[in-house]
Amino acid sequence: MNPTRYLLKTQSSSVSSKVWSATIRMPELRPSLTLIPPILDIEKASELVTDLFQQHKGQVLILTGAGISTDSGIPDYRGETGVYVKNRKHRPILYHELTSSELFRRRYWARGFLGWEDMAKARANASHFAVSTLLKSNYAQNVITQNVDHLHHFAGTPPNRIVELHGTLYQVECIDCKHTVDRIAYQHRLIAHNPGWAEYQRQMASKGEKPVINPDGDVDLPGNVSYEDFSIPSCVQCSSTMMKPKVIFFGESIPKATHAMAETMVHQAGAVLCIGTSLSTYSGYRLARLAKELGKPIGVLTHGATRADDISSFKASVQCMPVLERVVSNLL
Repeated sequence: MNPTRYLLKTQSSSVSSKVWSATIRMPELRPSLTLIPPILDIEKASELVTDLFQQHKGQVLILTGAGISTDSGIPDYRGETGVYVKNRKHRPILYHELTSSELFRRRYWARGFLGWEDMAKARANASHFAVSTLLKSNYAQNVITQNVDHLHHFAGTPPNRIVELHGTLYQVECIDCKHTVDRIAYQHRLIAHNPGWAEYQRQMASKGEKPVINPDGDVDLPGNVSYEDFSIPSCVQCSSTMMKPKVIFFGESIPKATHAMAETMVHQAGAVLCIGTSLSTYSGYRLARLAKELGKPIGVLTHGATRADDISSFKASVQCMPVLERVVSNLL
């Protein structure tokens, strides 16, 4: 069997093409009215961030987004080369789609299966290590990340000082019974269940046709790819095939314990530094708003517009890595 021909077969007529072409708009970034001019100079930005850590030593809460991981080869959403910029038709799967349709789950897992290898190869970069250093040297207090790539952990961030607000791709959970398993082990089961797809991946790699990974760990494939044959390994606890990575999908609620822990970190902090995030999703933005309501200074280190520009004490619109490297050098 030629796996490429098989996977690219015409989709079943029983599946409406509207399933794949439906356009449900994701929340768009609506930049706030900037009350202070953004800093565009790396040296000046480094001075401002250094001052924040010196004035609030041990009390700075760091809130990170996809922009901190772009130097690890993982694209962001709304940066100059972000997913929503390069492909304005890109739409991630919604939680109700994942839970209501076996075919949607097959589609998601097939794309996630193909994207996992590159995601697993991603390594923490200098920005992640800088954040870890600031924590361990007691300049930063805690970290809240909106990323699901687990790279802060790989950089040595103490587990008790970080909240992964949107979960992690490194775990898989059963929607029905909530049993959780390791993603690496689950990938081995996916390979065993889907030898045709594994061969398809090898053929693409041999031709240099590796698809581009998305920030959520899946890939985009041509519209004529069929997912009907993709097999989802069942839960080892209850045998359900309602499996999902332990991440928060659009339309899914953040667990109450996670939400409470994040809010506690905001209350405990003396200041907040937002790194590599536009704060376009409400879950992250509401934490910045809470900090503002509590009278805590907010620094923004993000290249491009953010939703919090008008509530920040300063805004540095530069790449985060060179700034964080200078900050660590200044402080230590």
